[in-house]
Amino acid sequence: MYPSLTSQHDILQMLDELTQSRRKILQSCDTLSIQQLNDPVYPGTWNLLKNLAHLAFAEWFMLASIKSRPEPLAKDKFPKEPDHDLNSIRIALDEAQAEAIAFLKSHPESVLTENCIFGKNPQTVGGLYFHIIEHEIAHRAFILHKISKVQNKTYSE
Repeated sequence: MYPSLTSQHDILQMLDELTQSRRKILQSCDTLSIQQLNDPVYPGTWNLLKNLAHLAFAEWFMLASIKSRPEPLAKDKFPKEPDHDLNSIRIALDEAQAEAIAFLKSHPESVLTENCIFGKNPQTVGGLYFHIIEHEIAHRAFILHKISKVQNKTYSE
């Protein structure tokens, strides 16, 4: 199980920090060419668009798992990954974040201790919020690294 966060206030502060960081990442991506956005930088790894689309998908997936509690999320309810273009990704990230915040604000803090299933693993709602946050922080490090690499790389026309 993931560590379970139990403070709505703390989670909302962390989600706000993620929003600010996403905004900066997307602003940086706005300055990149399609070739740069599609460059995996390291063979066999995801490009920037795939990394960002995955973050949106993962947040939706975790939220859907929370909403299906106490049952596991049915496969036919799995969210779709957004298209790999910045506009679709930006919208998906914003909507997932807004839903994460709305869920927290519309439930008592005790919801964070409720059980849910993520994949096949028992978790708590607070544990999945922990995973939303730590998952994004991990990917963010690689995304920022890749942005700096493609910004400093010369591409042939």
